[in-house]
Amino acid sequence: GFIGGLIGATGFVLYAIACGTEDARAALRVAPERIAMAGLGIALAAGVAAVLFGDAFFTGQWLFLGATEDDKGLPLSTVLVFDIGVYLVVFGAILSLVFALEESI
Repeated sequence: GFIGGLIGATGFVLYAIACGTEDARAALRVAPERIAMAGLGIALAAGVAAVLFGDAFFTGQWLFLGATEDDKGLPLSTVLVFDIGVYLVVFGAILSLVFALEESI
């Protein structure tokens, strides 16, 4: 999640350098601060999910969609949800920082 967030933000950083911060914000469509806050909420929800099942905070939980007798189905985990949250936090935080620095120049 962390490295993916850095790589994802790099594209918008390069676009901001080439075309300006205003165009990069328009291309992003959502304020980067809101993206970071949503990611933090998603990562926290992944941790709280374990508590709902009586396990320790941030214990991985698995859900198998479409499971049959012969097939396990599609495995989904809270670990994946946590990584998506981390991606969004890093993506939003880096873009907030870079946009603020570029606008001050």
